[in-house]
Amino acid sequence: MTEGEKDPKEVAVLLLKATMLPDGEVFPRFDQPKYTPADYTRMACHILFRCQRCGTCCTTGDPIRLRPEDAAQLAKHLKIPLNRALKKYTIPDPKKPGVLDFKHILPCKFYDRLAGGCKIYAARPWSCRIFPFLGVYGSSDQVVVNPSCPGSVETMEILTRAMEEVQREQEGYSPSTEEIRRSKEHLRRVLDEL
Repeated sequence: MTEGEKDPKEVAVLLLKATMLPDGEVFPRFDQPKYTPADYTRMACHILFRCQRCGTCCTTGDPIRLRPEDAAQLAKHLKIPLNRALKKYTIPDPKKPGVLDFKHILPCKFYDRLAGGCKIYAARPWSCRIFPFLGVYGSSDQVVVNPSCPGSVETMEILTRAMEEVQREQEGYSPSTEEIRRSKEHLRRVLDEL
């Protein structure tokens, strides 16, 4: 394991604990988002994921959706006014009122073929940040892995093996509610760091 990589078994332990109790039992306040076990699995996958820079996400994503905060971040990153960024780079999503899409896709206008990467990586939209572990957080009950992304396939294999190993090693172990809450909070911070 190289510096910066996470130990799959440590991530599996976090995931195992985080999925032992529903969020409602751990976060009784109404202002806390409620996530499903699949959501926590996605969060764990993001910890382990290593982009292999194949470009699949940048060359096949259609549409590439933007939230209002994504458009604002793009404008700030490009050092242009928001209205100019909206006019130059976005269109309204015809299927989702209030949602924006990038104008230029297939490949994404910000994909650099020569460098094999995104020119706006630090300001990439949420839809790009959560790729390739797709789903609607808080409602989806399964993790959808994009099979054309070699990094996602590898991540799921690594996490699955680590989960199986941890489950065998910790059979009969019952963490406290506090340990479960801390594991959930740790994984939730992953979303903020994407």
